[in-house]
Amino acid sequence: MRDAISGAMSLQIIVIFMIIINCYLAFSVNYTKAFRVKNEIRSIIEKNEGLTCSAMEQINNLMLKTNYKMNDQFEIWCTNNGYTVATTNVGSFCYKYHKVDITGTSNDNTLYKGAYYTVATFVNVDIPLINNVLPFAGKLFLVQGETAQIYSSGNNSEISGCTY
Repeated sequence: MRDAISGAMSLQIIVIFMIIINCYLAFSVNYTKAFRVKNEIRSIIEKNEGLTCSAMEQINNLMLKTNYKMNDQFEIWCTNNGYTVATTNVGSFCYKYHKVDITGTSNDNTLYKGAYYTVATFVNVDIPLINNVLPFAGKLFLVQGETAQIYSSGNNSEISGCTY
Protein backbone atom coordinates (compact mmCIF):
# COMPACT_ATOMS: atom_id res chain seq x y z
CA MET A 1 0.00 0.00 0.00
CA ARG A 2 2.86 2.34 0.84
CA ASP A 3 4.42 1.82 -2.62
CA ALA A 4 1.11 2.66 -4.33
CA ILE A 5 0.78 5.94 -2.42
CA SER A 6 4.36 7.01 -3.19
CA GLY A 7 3.79 6.10 -6.86
CA ALA A 8 0.68 8.30 -6.97
CA MET A 9 2.61 11.18 -5.37
CA SER A 10 5.38 10.83 -7.95
CA LEU A 11 2.81 10.86 -10.75
CA GLN A 12 1.22 14.04 -9.35
CA ILE A 13 4.59 15.78 -9.18
CA ILE A 14 5.32 14.81 -12.78
CA VAL A 15 1.90 16.07 -13.96
CA ILE A 16 2.32 19.40 -12.12
CA PHE A 17 5.79 19.82 -13.60
CA MET A 18 4.44 19.13 -17.12
CA ILE A 19 1.64 21.69 -16.62
CA ILE A 20 4.17 24.33 -15.52
CA ILE A 21 6.38 23.64 -18.55
CA ASN A 22 3.40 23.79 -20.95
CA CYS A 23 2.23 27.10 -19.44
CA TYR A 24 5.71 28.55 -19.85
CA LEU A 25 5.88 27.44 -23.50
CA ALA A 26 2.41 28.85 -24.26
CA PHE A 27 3.31 32.19 -22.66
CA SER A 28 6.60 32.27 -24.58
CA VAL A 29 4.89 31.70 -27.93
CA ASN A 30 2.27 34.38 -27.24
CA TYR A 31 4.93 36.83 -26.03
CA THR A 32 6.87 36.30 -29.26
CA LYS A 33 3.74 36.96 -31.30
CA ALA A 34 2.94 40.19 -29.39
CA PHE A 35 6.56 41.36 -29.72
CA ARG A 36 6.63 40.67 -33.46
CA VAL A 37 3.30 42.44 -34.04
CA LYS A 38 4.49 45.46 -32.04
CA ASN A 39 7.69 45.71 -34.09
CA GLU A 40 5.81 45.38 -37.38
CA ILE A 41 3.30 48.08 -36.35
CA ARG A 42 6.20 50.39 -35.46
CA SER A 43 7.79 49.75 -38.86
CA ILE A 44 4.51 50.40 -40.69
CA ILE A 45 3.94 53.68 -38.84
CA GLU A 46 7.51 54.83 -39.59
CA LYS A 47 7.25 53.82 -43.25
CA ASN A 48 3.94 55.70 -43.70
CA GLU A 49 5.16 58.69 -41.65
CA GLY A 50 2.33 58.41 -39.17
CA LEU A 51 -0.78 56.45 -38.40
CA THR A 52 -2.61 57.09 -41.63
CA CYS A 53 -5.39 55.20 -43.41
CA SER A 54 -2.80 53.40 -45.52
CA ALA A 55 -0.92 52.39 -42.37
CA MET A 56 -4.12 51.10 -40.77
CA GLU A 57 -4.83 49.00 -43.85
CA GLN A 58 -1.36 47.46 -43.65
CA ILE A 59 -1.76 46.87 -39.90
CA ASN A 60 -5.11 45.18 -40.57
CA ASN A 61 -3.40 42.84 -43.06
CA LEU A 62 -0.64 42.15 -40.53
CA MET A 63 -3.13 41.22 -37.81
CA LEU A 64 -5.02 39.02 -40.25
CA LYS A 65 -1.78 37.25 -41.23
CA THR A 66 -0.52 36.75 -37.67
CA ASN A 67 -3.97 36.15 -36.11
CA TYR A 68 -3.24 38.66 -33.33
CA LYS A 69 -6.16 39.71 -31.15
CA MET A 70 -6.16 41.83 -28.00
CA ASN A 71 -8.54 40.98 -25.16
CA ASP A 72 -11.19 43.52 -24.19
CA GLN A 73 -9.72 43.74 -20.70
CA PHE A 74 -6.52 45.21 -22.17
CA GLU A 75 -8.52 47.92 -23.94
CA ILE A 76 -9.78 49.00 -20.51
CA TRP A 77 -6.20 49.10 -19.24
CA CYS A 78 -5.12 51.18 -22.26
CA THR A 79 -7.81 53.82 -21.83
CA ASN A 80 -7.10 54.06 -18.09
CA ASN A 81 -3.38 54.63 -18.75
CA GLY A 82 -3.62 57.31 -21.44
CA TYR A 83 -3.36 55.16 -24.56
CA THR A 84 -5.67 55.36 -27.55
CA VAL A 85 -7.12 52.08 -28.81
CA ALA A 86 -6.87 51.64 -32.58
CA THR A 87 -9.27 49.01 -33.87
CA THR A 88 -9.02 47.24 -37.21
CA ASN A 89 -11.38 44.69 -38.73
CA VAL A 90 -9.31 41.88 -37.21
CA GLY A 91 -7.94 43.14 -33.90
CA SER A 92 -6.76 46.18 -32.01
CA PHE A 93 -3.67 47.71 -30.45
CA CYS A 94 -2.89 50.70 -28.26
CA TYR A 95 -0.83 53.75 -29.07
CA LYS A 96 0.15 57.17 -27.75
CA TYR A 97 0.80 60.08 -30.08
CA HIS A 98 3.53 62.45 -28.85
CA LYS A 99 4.07 65.81 -30.57
CA VAL A 100 7.47 67.47 -30.43
CA ASP A 101 9.00 70.41 -32.27
CA ILE A 102 12.32 70.21 -34.08
CA THR A 103 14.25 71.18 -30.94
CA GLY A 104 12.89 68.19 -29.02
CA THR A 105 10.57 70.10 -26.72
CA SER A 106 6.79 69.95 -26.78
CA ASN A 107 6.06 73.40 -28.22
CA ASP A 108 2.76 73.55 -30.12
CA ASN A 109 3.45 77.01 -31.59
CA THR A 110 5.81 75.87 -34.36
CA LEU A 111 4.48 74.94 -37.77
CA TYR A 112 6.98 72.19 -38.53
CA LYS A 113 6.37 69.46 -36.00
CA GLY A 114 7.71 66.05 -35.39
CA ALA A 115 5.99 63.21 -33.66
CA TYR A 116 6.67 59.79 -32.33
CA TYR A 117 4.34 57.00 -31.33
CA THR A 118 4.41 54.61 -28.42
CA VAL A 119 2.88 51.33 -29.57
CA ALA A 120 1.60 48.75 -27.08
CA THR A 121 0.53 45.18 -27.65
CA PHE A 122 -0.27 42.55 -25.07
CA VAL A 123 0.43 38.89 -24.54
CA ASN A 124 -2.90 37.18 -25.16
CA VAL A 125 -3.71 34.67 -22.42
CA ASP A 126 -7.04 32.88 -22.85
CA ILE A 127 -7.48 31.39 -19.41
CA PRO A 128 -10.80 32.50 -17.88
CA LEU A 129 -9.50 32.76 -14.32
CA ILE A 130 -6.56 34.93 -15.39
CA ASN A 131 -8.72 37.05 -17.74
CA ASN A 132 -10.72 38.28 -14.74
CA VAL A 133 -7.54 39.71 -13.19
CA LEU A 134 -6.05 41.14 -16.40
CA PRO A 135 -7.16 44.79 -16.06
CA PHE A 136 -5.16 45.03 -12.84
CA ALA A 137 -2.18 43.07 -14.16
CA GLY A 138 -2.08 44.71 -17.59
CA LYS A 139 1.48 45.92 -17.19
CA LEU A 140 2.60 42.32 -16.66
CA PHE A 141 1.45 41.35 -20.17
CA LEU A 142 2.46 44.65 -21.84
CA VAL A 143 4.89 44.78 -24.77
CA GLN A 144 5.60 48.37 -25.85
CA GLY A 145 8.03 50.33 -27.97
CA GLU A 146 8.48 53.72 -29.56
CA THR A 147 8.91 54.73 -33.18
CA ALA A 148 11.67 56.97 -34.36
CA GLN A 149 10.77 60.64 -34.63
CA ILE A 150 8.76 61.39 -37.72
CA TYR A 151 9.20 64.92 -39.06
CA SER A 152 6.31 65.99 -41.19
CA SER A 153 4.45 69.26 -41.60
CA GLY A 154 0.84 68.95 -40.47
CA ASN A 155 1.20 65.30 -39.54
CA ASN A 156 -1.62 64.02 -37.35
CA SER A 157 -2.91 60.70 -36.18
CA GLU A 158 -6.51 61.04 -37.32
CA ILE A 159 -7.60 57.62 -38.51
CA SER A 160 -11.35 58.10 -38.22
CA GLY A 161 -13.10 57.53 -41.50
CA CYS A 162 -10.59 55.01 -42.80
CA THR A 163 -11.89 52.01 -44.66
CA TYR A 164 -9.77 48.87 -44.62
